[in-house]
Amino acid sequence: MSARVPVPSPGGLASRNLGGPGRLAAAAVAVLALIWMTGNLSSVVPSLVIGLTEHAPLVLAATGFALLYRLTGLINVAYAETVTLGAYFAMHLNTTYGLGFFAVLVPAGVLAGLLSVATYLLIFRPAKLRGVGVLELIIISFGLSIALRYGLQFVFGTPVRFFDVPPPDSVNILGVGVASFRLVALISVLVLAVGLYLFIQRSRYGLMVRALAGDEALAQVSGIRPFAVTVLIWFIAGLAGGMAGAFYGVGSSVSPMLGSRVFILILLVVLVGGIWGLNGVMVVGIGTGIVLAFMTLTLGQVLYAHVVLIIGFLVVLKARGRRLTESTKV
Repeated sequence: MSARVPVPSPGGLASRNLGGPGRLAAAAVAVLALIWMTGNLSSVVPSLVIGLTEHAPLVLAATGFALLYRLTGLINVAYAETVTLGAYFAMHLNTTYGLGFFAVLVPAGVLAGLLSVATYLLIFRPAKLRGVGVLELIIISFGLSIALRYGLQFVFGTPVRFFDVPPPDSVNILGVGVASFRLVALISVLVLAVGLYLFIQRSRYGLMVRALAGDEALAQVSGIRPFAVTVLIWFIAGLAGGMAGAFYGVGSSVSPMLGSRVFILILLVVLVGGIWGLNGVMVVGIGTGIVLAFMTLTLGQVLYAHVVLIIGFLVVLKARGRRLTESTKV
């Protein structure tokens, strides 16, 4: 007789539907108010186009990290290197074997997923079995991040690397010139992110993942093998992060700091968007890209835009207070 898989509690992985349509709508109104106050209405359309095309990989990376965070409660700093390694794997396959970008995208993601599983089996699982606390695990992940980063520098060197892809054509969208590749990348990222969401929400294995994330003890009683499901989650998270890194890399360049530059945004998107589950993470990820593009156009410096956006996220985290810390394990 097959075991019955428990349905996760309302606080589980993706069960918080946008119970927040009101809150998300309020956030959208706040953004529009900010645009109106700056008087920079001419930047609205370019911000939408640039934000959606250039920052689409953020949605994919944040979705993968959200799964990992919900299951483990661990802020895995080394996830930044998973993103970076995805870019390096894809770049190496592309430049060494002459494969097109979309031919190396899945292999790069799979390699990043396997590396993610290896870090779990060799580092995080043994530490957890020995009773290491969450704070210590975060410190371990920070050390692993540094080790992987310098390992990349040892293998590939410190110079910035580039994909060997033909120059993209330019497509005019609402008066904004966009590289044709970025448009294809946007569609690909959204398909991958939605596919990942449907896998978690609709498939039998996705139900097991949500059950384990909701109540590990109840999941075990129901016949779910926590080890197998946990390995699956680490692989999926690595797969998503690796593919996101490949998209980041081909859109600009590949360097050992690629993942570190976007990790803080990934973390904040998950902490804030996770209030409403995976769908919330995706919505906040899309909104973050658009706002980041708008502030970059307004302030003229991407660094200033990052600082302002991070401050805004921190204000939200502070305002949410205790409830946020209790509910953001997506």
